[in-house]
Amino acid sequence: MPDPGGVVATADKKRAKSLSPREMDRLSALCLDAVGALRVVFREIGDGMIPAAEPLMERVRALAHAALKDPASLLLLAPTREDDDYTFQHSVGVGVLALALAASLGHDGEQVAECGLAGFLHDIGKSRVDLCILDKPGKLSGDEVLEMQKHPEYGAEIVRGMAGVPASVVEAVLAHHVRFDRTGYPESARTLCLGVPCAVVAVADFYDATTTLRTYQRPMLRDEAVEALRRARGTVLDGSIVEGLLELTDAGV
Repeated sequence: MPDPGGVVATADKKRAKSLSPREMDRLSALCLDAVGALRVVFREIGDGMIPAAEPLMERVRALAHAALKDPASLLLLAPTREDDDYTFQHSVGVGVLALALAASLGHDGEQVAECGLAGFLHDIGKSRVDLCILDKPGKLSGDEVLEMQKHPEYGAEIVRGMAGVPASVVEAVLAHHVRFDRTGYPESARTLCLGVPCAVVAVADFYDATTTLRTYQRPMLRDEAVEALRRARGTVLDGSIVEGLLELTDAGV
């Protein structure tokens, strides 16, 4: 899997020798199980259904607890397929990075699982945005931007309908573009008291989006992405979470 942002390369260099090959195989299998469950969720939503949340939640919890021992090992996994579309691949990337980041920050298994679930589901609202907007290679028109900016609200509506999803996950889906300085969107979420999953997902989303190829944007090189993260501290993103990501991926400050 391409790694323009260098997350895999740096994770491989810093990986603690705490996971045996057997443990790594188990972590990989758990990750594939979680991604398979997420693929079902995406397919059912695309078919106009509200999917059951528990199969995905169970698998994300198992992956979260397995990741606590060596969070950086999650960054070595490549659980998507070449035929997966960008939104799905991005959702997986953000979910896996959010799990690793939350675990590296010292949160317990349940909190890590909530961060991971929020990451996997953060862009589910794009399923209600027209593909001609999602896949447009050039600049979006004003109306298209406004429609794209509705995806957090669409997503929160979908996730609220999935019985058992924690409120903090719904909140993160709704508010991951609100920004740390509360100048983002949707405006209705700016006054919410946002929790850890939202802050973690915002950082993971920012990093994955800047380091992956999109129809309108080349991926940033690692040094460029690190500099973009540093510039975003305290305005777009929570600086303490950014520092955690830089430490996790060996960028330091």
